[in-house]
Amino acid sequence: MTIVDHAPAMLAAAAERAAAAGLTERVTCVEGDVHRLPDDLAGGGFDAVLCHNLLAYTDDARRTLAASLAPLRPGGLFSLMAINRHSQPLTLAVRELDLPSALAALASDRAGTRMFGSSLALHTAEELTGHLTDLGCEEVRHYGIRNVCDHITDDARKYDPAFYADLERLELALTGRHPHMHTARLLQLIGLKSTR
Repeated sequence: MTIVDHAPAMLAAAAERAAAAGLTERVTCVEGDVHRLPDDLAGGGFDAVLCHNLLAYTDDARRTLAASLAPLRPGGLFSLMAINRHSQPLTLAVRELDLPSALAALASDRAGTRMFGSSLALHTAEELTGHLTDLGCEEVRHYGIRNVCDHITDDARKYDPAFYADLERLELALTGRHPHMHTARLLQLIGLKSTR
């Protein structure tokens, strides 16, 4: 497994987790930018590529997706996770009780973040599926991640093992069901790189 990230702290955390699991020999951490991958990574030999939580920090989703697909071999599995634009009004209304911001979010593809104090790009599954199809992905499937978890305001309750187990069962039941996947906090798209 090769992990690429531009943030040394994220790579250090990944290396620490690999060591704790006894997997140091099987995990390689590379500090880098998806748009400037080393030749040995960008060559197209990987069986699977996960592009998770990257698009929120880029301004050109299509360019980033093309760069992310480059390391994938034909027929390889591509997994994309991004913040779902359709979830933002619901998050602001239910979680933050900020109805004016929820209304404004209907017309916006950006969201603020407290963690980094920056603006995040939001996307829809429809938009990103179009990009992936144009870039040579086939059989693209859409799933919703964190369909209800983020809307439960009692965060302490989520640490109760029985409640968490029920929540997990519900989340798994909703992940591929219409209409829930369209308002989930995160969208996941999974597809195969074309062999043609």
